[in-house]
Amino acid sequence: MTTATITLGQRSSHGGLAGAIASEWTKVWSVRSSWLNIVAAVLLTALLGVQFGFSTAYDNTHLRPGHVAEQVAVGSVGVSAMIIVQVVVAAFALLQVTSEYSTGSIRSTLQWTPVRRNVVLGKAVVLGPPLFAYGLLLGAIAAVSGGLAMGEWADWDLATLVVDLVSIAAYLTLGGLFTLGIAFVIRSTAGTLTAAFLMLLVLPMMLGQSSLRALVWLAALLPGGAGQSFLSGSTDPLSPTISFIVLIAWTVGGLAFGLKLLQRRDA
Repeated sequence: MTTATITLGQRSSHGGLAGAIASEWTKVWSVRSSWLNIVAAVLLTALLGVQFGFSTAYDNTHLRPGHVAEQVAVGSVGVSAMIIVQVVVAAFALLQVTSEYSTGSIRSTLQWTPVRRNVVLGKAVVLGPPLFAYGLLLGAIAAVSGGLAMGEWADWDLATLVVDLVSIAAYLTLGGLFTLGIAFVIRSTAGTLTAAFLMLLVLPMMLGQSSLRALVWLAALLPGGAGQSFLSGSTDPLSPTISFIVLIAWTVGGLAFGLKLLQRRDA
């Protein structure tokens, strides 16, 4: 067996899904942008938690006539904070794709992993667990900082907190993977971040406040609207379960569309 044959065999082995996963894991944690993103998200989450906590405490001590002060679950602070912080988490996901296109390293990635399905699957598999852990971390930070700021108005019920944290982590994981998929479609960091900002935050918020029922339904069917309904437990216009299914559909669809375009276009 010649040296060239051995090298080809090694490239073929490492070019599979297992090799893609190992390669993508190294890429995620060896670049500074991933760590800077986490630091920024942690600081922003803590500040938002404190803001929401103090706001709740102020409202409960400055009640309008006829209103009664009630304790607020600390996990709900995490839910409120994640509506804003989700864009930062989306940036964490999209940079794993757009940074390769901006530097041209995507060509090396596709040469090393010629089966393009494995490139998308490798990135999705590698990002899934960190995104879930990321969501748990940020949700916990918001809950603790917000709860401390609320003081006596904070409800620290553990069971409710766990449900809220898991829900936050699930939503951020799916939202991040959806963004990963559209990053393969748009390719640029600015363009993908803009699309994620619109789909996850701006459009659902604008349409959801409309007086037209059709626009409210449209908001609920967008990934951000489905995620907000899922996190808040709202049943109007969709139940949390249906909203979660809609979110999964967007995630799978985004990844599938990204893969389809990756297979058709040159790097």
